[in-house]
Amino acid sequence: MNNSKKRSLTLTPSSNPGSTADKKRTLDGSPHRHDRSKENSMDWQKQCIIQENELARLKKLNEYLKLERECNIK
Repeated sequence: MNNSKKRSLTLTPSSNPGSTADKKRTLDGSPHRHDRSKENSMDWQKQCIIQENELARLKKLNEYLKLERECNIK
């Protein structure tokens, strides 16, 4: 056996050789392909829906607080 050969590095379980830069892990740990075009379009659409819902929630809250103040004044 040739002793001059360099020893190959052993990979730990956390360093997965199949994991490449185009993959990402979701919160549940499952790997998914990283598609930036879909992700960007989904991000702004999701953000828009979230903002619309938050705005509606704040309007209802302000209306409730206004009515509560009017009832407490009388």
